[in-house]
Amino acid sequence: MATVRFLGPDTDAYVASVQRHAGEFEELTGLELDLRIVPNDLYFSNEIHHLLDGDDAADVYMSGPVLVWQHVGAGFVHPLDELVDNASDAYDSGDFVERLLACNRWSGRFGDPLGVGPLLEIPVNCESYNLAYVPSALEAAGAEVPRTWAEYFATARRVAAATDGGVAGFGQRGTDAWHTMYTGFATQLWSYGGTDFDGRRCAIAAPAALAATADFIEALRESGPRDWPTQRWYELALDFARGRYGLLVDSDHYVAYFEDPAYSGLVGRIGYAEPPVGPSGLRRPNLWTWSVVMNSRVRDVGAAWRFVEWATGKPFLLRSAAEGNMNPTRTSIWEDARFRERAAGWGGYYDVSRRLIETDAFVLVTPASNYLDVARRWVRALLEAYAGADVAAALEAAAQDINALVSAL
Repeated sequence: MATVRFLGPDTDAYVASVQRHAGEFEELTGLELDLRIVPNDLYFSNEIHHLLDGDDAADVYMSGPVLVWQHVGAGFVHPLDELVDNASDAYDSGDFVERLLACNRWSGRFGDPLGVGPLLEIPVNCESYNLAYVPSALEAAGAEVPRTWAEYFATARRVAAATDGGVAGFGQRGTDAWHTMYTGFATQLWSYGGTDFDGRRCAIAAPAALAATADFIEALRESGPRDWPTQRWYELALDFARGRYGLLVDSDHYVAYFEDPAYSGLVGRIGYAEPPVGPSGLRRPNLWTWSVVMNSRVRDVGAAWRFVEWATGKPFLLRSAAEGNMNPTRTSIWEDARFRERAAGWGGYYDVSRRLIETDAFVLVTPASNYLDVARRWVRALLEAYAGADVAAALEAAAQDINALVSAL
C-alpha cells in the first residue's frame, strides 16, 4: 500500500480535521496516510527542512506566506498549476477566493509581486486582521467603536483607565517571533502609509513607518498587555475571550475561539468591525493563509495529489469549517446556508471578514526567500524600543541590518 506523508502543526483546527478524518481518506483511496504533527512554535520558526528532506521526507506539508518563500529558496516546493488544471471537475478550483490563490503565486525573485508566477500552495484557511471589541468595556469607558488608529489607541487608554488596569486597553502579540510584526502591527503600519521596502531598500525607519511605530510603542506602554513581550497568538486569543482586553486587531479567525463556550466567557458579546484607518484615511489589512504544499521531494506525485485534492476539496473544507477551521477559502462555503446560519450569531463577523478576504486584504510584505530573517530583525527593533531604546535609532539600525540581509538576493 502506497503511503502519503503529511506534516503539520498542532494547535491548528485544519490539521485536527485531517487527523480526525484520516480513515476516510484511506478508505476512499486505498492509500495510507502517515500524519506527522509537530509543535506550533517549531512550525512558525520554520525550522522543518530536516523533515522535508531525505528518505523519510514529508510528501505534503502546511505552510503559508513568508514561510513558503523560504521553502521555495531551499527547493522544497513542487508547483501545482498542472495538477490543479488536471483535477477532477468536482474539485472546482474556481471556487477558491481568487485573491487567496493569487497571494500564493510568486516567481521566487526578491521584490517580484505576489500574484505572478507558479502556484506554490493551496489555501485551506485564512485570516485577515479585523477589529474585535467588547461593547460592555467600551460602554463602561464612555467610548465609541474606534474608526481611526488614533481613536483606537485613545479608546484603549480610556478602557484601561476605567478599570484601573484590570482590563488592558488592547491586546497584541509580542514574542520575538517574526509574526509579531506581521499581524495587527503590519495592518497599522501600512495603513499609516508605511512599508517594509522601497524598491530594494528597507523602509521601516522612513517617516510614515516611524510615526506608526512610535504611536504603537507609546500605546503599548500605556494601555497594552503588561506581558506583551511574551504574548503568543493562542494565549492572546484565549485572554481576549476571557475578557482581559477591550480591543484587538488581530486574526479574524479567532472567532472560532471567541464564539465557543468551551474557550470564551464572551460568546455573543463581542463586536467585529473593519480595522481602523490611518492618518490619511487609508485602510490596508494584511492577509495570511495556511496552505497545503507539495514537497519537491515527493515520492509519488499522483498519490500526493489525491490527498491534496481530498484535503482541499469542497466537502472536506466545508466540514472542517464546522469543526473550527476558520476562515473559509472557498466561496461555496461562505455561501453555504449552514455556515451562514452559524455565523449569524457572531455580530458583524461574517460581513466584515468576507469583505476583508474578498476585496480589501492582501499579503502586504515584500516577498523574499529570507523574509523570516528580515521580520525577526524588525521585531527585535520593536522589542528594543519597547524596552526603552530610542524608536528612530532602533529602526534605523534594524533597517541597515535588513539591507545587508537582502543585498545578495
